[in-house]
Amino acid sequence: MIKRGTLERLDGKYAVLLWENGSSFIPRRYLPPEARLGDTIIFDGTTYTLDFSNSSPSSFQTFSFRQMG
Repeated sequence: MIKRGTLERLDGKYAVLLWENGSSFIPRRYLPPEARLGDTIIFDGTTYTLDFSNSSPSSFQTFSFRQMG
């Protein structure tokens, strides 16, 4: 069964993932190294991967120097 959740916070060596039916703590080493807070995480029963289809660009990626005046 595939589960989809959100990376809510990092707590020491653990990550807190929010799922549709609750939350869980998992060792951070199981997450992809590029995972960031707010990312959508997919768990397929054996591995955790990022869901790029459900991600929005960060404010850093969308910033434009034209906005500075």
